[in-house]
Amino acid sequence: MPDMTLYRGERDNVWPAPAVRLIWGGLTIRDPWPGARLSNQTATGAWSALSRAIGACGGDLAEFSRRLRATGVSYGLTFARTPTESDSDHNYVVTIHHARTFLLRYGGIGGWTLGDEVPWVTDPTLADRDYVVVNGPTVGRSTVLGYGHVAGTPEVTLFTDVPTGWVTSVNGQPIGARGVRVLTDSALSDAERLRLTKLRRP
Repeated sequence: MPDMTLYRGERDNVWPAPAVRLIWGGLTIRDPWPGARLSNQTATGAWSALSRAIGACGGDLAEFSRRLRATGVSYGLTFARTPTESDSDHNYVVTIHHARTFLLRYGGIGGWTLGDEVPWVTDPTLADRDYVVVNGPTVGRSTVLGYGHVAGTPEVTLFTDVPTGWVTSVNGQPIGARGVRVLTDSALSDAERLRLTKLRRP
């Protein structure tokens, strides 16, 4: 399966700088759904929460997409599918290897299930309906869960933490000694650790 490249801008007044943001294994979500936290995340727990969240919108996928765009969510991180002009302080490029995209299908009492697989990974112009992004043949064998939608341009909201290994670059620089140097938790003050409690991972 091909790789999916995603783009995200973050501002200093909302998120810590990359040297701190990536301390705990990657781009972490403030209020992740069950099972969606690094370092042992799987998509299974987040899938159940996604099904419930769509149900809370009356099962209307378009309405769920509107809520993701209109309010932002503490249980996900939104990315663009294509590079865009950004006035953000830090611009992340993330690659999901072996990404697969599926339509959602309502399965009755059991909730939502994966429907037909679609080739939107390789052709973003086809992304005119809501879809799920995983990196395995099933949700149970995936370590990522995303929800693709269109907001003028195609976007994907990831409901699972993003491991540092998926971060291709920040502001055009790689992660590591030749680019963005990531601090350690011990370099932070107690006040900083307290302020960043929701982003920290074991």
